[in-house]
Amino acid sequence: MKVAGAIIAGGPAKRLGGVAKPFLKVGGRAIAERQLDLLRGAALVRVFVVANDPAPWAALGVDVVPDLVGGSGPLGGIHAALTALGDDGCDAVVCLAGDLPFVGADLLATLRDRAPWADAVAPRTARGIEPLCARYARALLPAIDGAVRAGRLAVHEMLEQRAVDWIAEAELAALDPDGRSFFNVNTPDDLARADAMAAGEPGQRP
Repeated sequence: MKVAGAIIAGGPAKRLGGVAKPFLKVGGRAIAERQLDLLRGAALVRVFVVANDPAPWAALGVDVVPDLVGGSGPLGGIHAALTALGDDGCDAVVCLAGDLPFVGADLLATLRDRAPWADAVAPRTARGIEPLCARYARALLPAIDGAVRAGRLAVHEMLEQRAVDWIAEAELAALDPDGRSFFNVNTPDDLARADAMAAGEPGQRP
């Protein structure tokens, strides 16, 4: 199975001064840089970004594709990522929200390799699903295209109708013992917490 990786960048973070979340710095590095290092080290066929403003990404040497239907939220980002696969031979794409600084390599490898038969592979915890830390099959594109264009934007509703391999909490605990993969940066307090968490990473100065 050939799998691509896509960062779903989203819009500007109004609670964080209007800076695009992927360019917030955690542990001295932009979240975008951290994610690109992770994805580029994961033996994916290609890595790209879904964002409506390609300019901030130019220095990072990564392809950028826009949303096709504006204001469509996470499902719109997934839609753009699947559409961008084009004829590159990829069977699926792993989508990561651009505000997740700590996605683990073991979790990413599981998303990449697990259940080739599935329409999607997605974590599901007591808090719900993690739709932007999940893998989506190319075969889902017609259904997602129809949903986005009809304004049916709830990812969980779409997934409940498909053949999904859910990664449950017990397995997630083994893949991500510190439980950091789904920590997202939405507020100044989140950013401060992320910085504190990054201080404990290997290679960081005390």
